[in-house]
Amino acid sequence: MSFPRRRRATAWLALATAGALLALPSAAVATPDPVEPVGVATTDGAASPDGVGSPDGVGAPDAGALPDASADASTTATEVYPRPADGTWEIEGHGWGHGIGMSQWGAQGAALQGVSSSSILAFYYPGTRQANIGDPTMRIRLLGLSGRTSMTAWAPSGQTLRATAGGANLGVPTGGRLTVTRTSTGFRLEHRATRGGSVGWSTTTPTPVTLATNDGVVLGTSTTGGGTWYRGQAAVQPTSATLDVVNHVPMEDYLRSVVPRESPASWHPAALEAQSVAARTYARHETRGGGTYDLCDTTSCQVYAGRAAVTATGGVTGHEHPRTDAAIASTRGRILEGQTTPGGAWGPAFTQFSSSNGGYSVAGSRPYLVARPDPWSGTAPGDPVTSWSTTLAATDVDARCAAGGRVEALVVTARDGRGDLGGRITGLRLDCTTGSVDVSTEFARRLGMRSSWWRPVPEEHPSVFFLNDAWSAWANHEVPLGAATSSPLAGDWDGDRTDTVGVRDGNRLTLADDHTGVGTTVLDYGRADDALLVGDWDGDGVDSFGVRRGFTYFLRDALTSGVADTVVDYGRAGDEVFVGDWDGDGVDTLAVRRGNRFFIANSLASGPADRELTYGRAGDVVLVGDWDGDGIDTLAVRRGNTYLVRNELTTGVADIELDYGRASDSVVVGDWDGDSEDTLGVHRVETW
Repeated sequence: MSFPRRRRATAWLALATAGALLALPSAAVATPDPVEPVGVATTDGAASPDGVGSPDGVGAPDAGALPDASADASTTATEVYPRPADGTWEIEGHGWGHGIGMSQWGAQGAALQGVSSSSILAFYYPGTRQANIGDPTMRIRLLGLSGRTSMTAWAPSGQTLRATAGGANLGVPTGGRLTVTRTSTGFRLEHRATRGGSVGWSTTTPTPVTLATNDGVVLGTSTTGGGTWYRGQAAVQPTSATLDVVNHVPMEDYLRSVVPRESPASWHPAALEAQSVAARTYARHETRGGGTYDLCDTTSCQVYAGRAAVTATGGVTGHEHPRTDAAIASTRGRILEGQTTPGGAWGPAFTQFSSSNGGYSVAGSRPYLVARPDPWSGTAPGDPVTSWSTTLAATDVDARCAAGGRVEALVVTARDGRGDLGGRITGLRLDCTTGSVDVSTEFARRLGMRSSWWRPVPEEHPSVFFLNDAWSAWANHEVPLGAATSSPLAGDWDGDRTDTVGVRDGNRLTLADDHTGVGTTVLDYGRADDALLVGDWDGDGVDSFGVRRGFTYFLRDALTSGVADTVVDYGRAGDEVFVGDWDGDGVDTLAVRRGNRFFIANSLASGPADRELTYGRAGDVVLVGDWDGDGIDTLAVRRGNTYLVRNELTTGVADIELDYGRASDSVVVGDWDGDSEDTLGVHRVETW
């Protein structure tokens, strides 16, 4: 099936490329003597209100909003966000963390709506079942004490510290502090009767050391400072040249510190119970059959802070809470079991969780870790992370460029297609002055923010296009794109038979493939001071760029930087130039204007004009478009905010007269809705 061609021309548009343009010898256009101007015969048009940009005049969705892609299908439309003039992107985003499994804020939202902990868990981990594991001992590597050459331990108030090695009691004196130091042959133990005092007792051992009392042990990094009180006992183990400290603690005691670190103790009991089961299950899943520890104590595993913080003088601040203790006790021993593969063996489930999935969960590595809309995330009062905003400094992103480069644009190449903004970013590229950098991991794609589900917010819309699908005074599309200093562009950048807009900043071109206000293509073409032209020079249905230098035109067929494909001389350096498909063959060519006379060429070659006509007045602003959808571009003139449009390439009375926008607006022409007829748009710059 064939589709009618539409052409448009905007002689004042311009583009840029880093490549040098080819120069050919010049040949002037031979034209006859000018003809006396003939005015356009018009009647006074009815006074129309300035409808463009009125709050109730644009019936389109909010500018810049991407469609809600709730289907489980990734998207690959490119989004380009150039470096802002002030060096800071305003960011909107959703979620905190990886989004796999349970959303903690979602669990709170569900609990506040009366959902039980069992139902919460069944929603976030579908296909799992409950089991009971009793109270096994966990081995938690304490990262703040590990990787060092020494650590210090002492007994909680009222307790006596015991140190054993190889099953033998080493006879540490009571009271004071004990320092364990790694040596080339094992460990040296030194006891100080007072905090920071001199060593009064010491011994060595070649084997790992276990430290314990009847009520846990306090561990720290110095002989004078504070420490952390841990339940259970501590094992000091050798590494190559340092030591590791591992807390051996019963599962239920371990959870008493974990659960209030992962979820606020003030939350609804059902949410705390769900967190208790998820944390217990995760810990059980991560329990190693060998090695020296099962889990660490940070967000890389589960946050574990021990029983309490202890000051140097003995002050105690608890890390446990009665409300979370109650939730742990009410679910004692309970875990979820799942299958690694459908029909496979059952075992402790991999119950990943994060602060918030932003309203849509992410598929994980197990059948029960599914991607699905979350009706509860974002419903709990005070939830600050399901939806959020922040700023991203370009200088922070610069550090990710190679060899000290400077980021020029953030380029989102793919999203997961789930939820607002098109979903989480699954493909991200940084265009830097030193080359492009692909950001390969989900964590890295966060760029230091809460999640990989984010998008730069368009600026305070200093540059806005108002596009009209019909010959009326009211805009159908409001498109924010560019800065206050940007020049407007319009064309069919992707060959979908619908024109969209773009902006030019120097020789940097930012083009949008739809009317959402998101730049999808960024390229450099020509020089900043070149006159830029837009046209379909090869008839492939995709507009590209050309530049004019004097009366020489350098035209490129591809929408990329590079050397010109066609170089042609036409007219004089002082002529006003226009682009259009004057004969309906699908290829745009040139026309020049002298006064109110137009010299039109039907091919991209030097030589005499193929057609001449007079239209309008010498001072009129001239527009080119296919106003009636017949595949042939014709002329229109603008006087203030009144437009006089003719459907034939002949002198005569205007076929359409319309008032639109403001006299100060810049005008763009295009087929904004794909119906083959060009209509008007205006570009408006606001200043504050």
